[in-house]
Amino acid sequence: MNRQFVNRISEWTPEIVLSVYRNYHLGTFLCDVRAGLLVAVVAFPLFMTFAIASGVSPGVGITTAMAAGALASLFGGARFQIVGPTGAFAMIVFDIIKDHGFEGMTMSLMMAGFMMILFGIAGIGNMIHYIPYPITAGFTAGIGLSIIMAQLGGFLGLPLGQIPPNFVDRLCYYLTHLNIMNFYSFGLALFCLIFLGVMQKFKPNMPRYFFVLIIGIIYSAMLSGVGLETIGSRFGNIGTQLPQLRAPDGLLSLKNLRELFPSAFAIAFLGSLESLLGAVISDNLSGQKHRSNMELIGQGIANLGSAIVGGIPATCALGTTSLNVKAGAKTPMAGLFNVLFMLLFILCLRQFINVTPMACLSAMLISTAWNMASFKKCKYILLAPKSDSSVFLATIAITLLFNIVVAVEIGLILSAFLFVKRSVETTTAETFSKVISGHGHNGKECECVRICGHLFFGAAPILHNALKSLPRIHGVIYVDMQEVPFIDVTGAKVLKEFVAEVKGSGIEVIIGGLNRRTMKVLKKMDMSEELTAHLLEERI
Repeated sequence: MNRQFVNRISEWTPEIVLSVYRNYHLGTFLCDVRAGLLVAVVAFPLFMTFAIASGVSPGVGITTAMAAGALASLFGGARFQIVGPTGAFAMIVFDIIKDHGFEGMTMSLMMAGFMMILFGIAGIGNMIHYIPYPITAGFTAGIGLSIIMAQLGGFLGLPLGQIPPNFVDRLCYYLTHLNIMNFYSFGLALFCLIFLGVMQKFKPNMPRYFFVLIIGIIYSAMLSGVGLETIGSRFGNIGTQLPQLRAPDGLLSLKNLRELFPSAFAIAFLGSLESLLGAVISDNLSGQKHRSNMELIGQGIANLGSAIVGGIPATCALGTTSLNVKAGAKTPMAGLFNVLFMLLFILCLRQFINVTPMACLSAMLISTAWNMASFKKCKYILLAPKSDSSVFLATIAITLLFNIVVAVEIGLILSAFLFVKRSVETTTAETFSKVISGHGHNGKECECVRICGHLFFGAAPILHNALKSLPRIHGVIYVDMQEVPFIDVTGAKVLKEFVAEVKGSGIEVIIGGLNRRTMKVLKKMDMSEELTAHLLEERI
């Protein structure tokens, strides 16, 4: 009993407490410090670029990474998570701010934080993995393409304030305004993009994004900012103000809650999915094991904290989390050191960050978004059955043309219908004659219906047609359900109606081969005595 109590307490204890309590010494401390520094060098420019893709200033991205990163490390259930703004949220946040302003985004984030905490408390952490892969791959690829399209304006050096928000309208705008390209900006962005591609291929472990940041700063200094838009010129000087505690107006307004609920759910859904995916990846790399439900609670607390300090949604950054493991991190303390080093960067290097050209950040985002889309890994989906490839392509298209909330909803509906269709295709009903023995029917010939597969609402017509096709020339009809692992109320209703129909003709129905689960379900469905009287406890 005591051991069970201890295990129960451990299940709901943050990973940082367990890791430090078990065995934390000087060597572990130094490993965490080194990993935190290496990750901060890579994550710092990335979090700024994702903030820009979300329609907010780079400083908001760093604020989010520090607040959410610290809270996720303190309260999460995974050992190596690095949390901050990611590309998964970029288009959602952009759309929320466009439609409801930053206050609406903050309110959505608070609602999402509470949802994620409830997900963890309810113990549905493992259910996130039931989302079909074509859907997750589809909206991830769609988000990547959306980010690329959104950043082409900065890549080409076009006036960013005039670029329309819609995907198709953006494409038309780019094609009709190529004559006003800024070649200073385009040349730098093209060089940075090529540099990132070469570095990724030949030196994948090097902090290539940090190098691009340095290249951009040097380029900007050489040209004295002529013809280049910088972080400072577009967003003002970052790092000059501390985060402020804030709460959105109308927080308890039912109207606002109803309007923002779909966006909040999308944030909670994606945040949970990305977080648990990152935890699985880090488990595979490290040999450790995370606790899904505690991790969701930690992510919920992290997003609440981000909302309170004026941040944006945050979740596990897959690339930096993998780097954290490879860099030798031992405990969640590495995530705290990552936050500390980012704070030092913003305090000591803000004058250099402010002169970073926007073209560099556009190149970083395009490179990251292309990797995020991961078309090389997804290409086999196109070779899969048409149902899977259709869901994949439909999710991409809807993400691009509408938004990710609609894409996930329609993707899940399509997947559900396709699952039902496949289940129906695997359910068969065979009719034939056989001689039965036992139960007072020794040597009697009967008409037999053998059902194979799940007997649910989608497959009920198959059973109905098979029963209707029986010639009814014998006094006994035997329904063999030995190969039926599950039956729902629709299937039971078909059986009940059939029994009632043939009873008046003096024909007896025997239902055999019921397993314990099927028998239990039928008994709980409050069937009439006319049906339950024919249920046999043992298979014939």
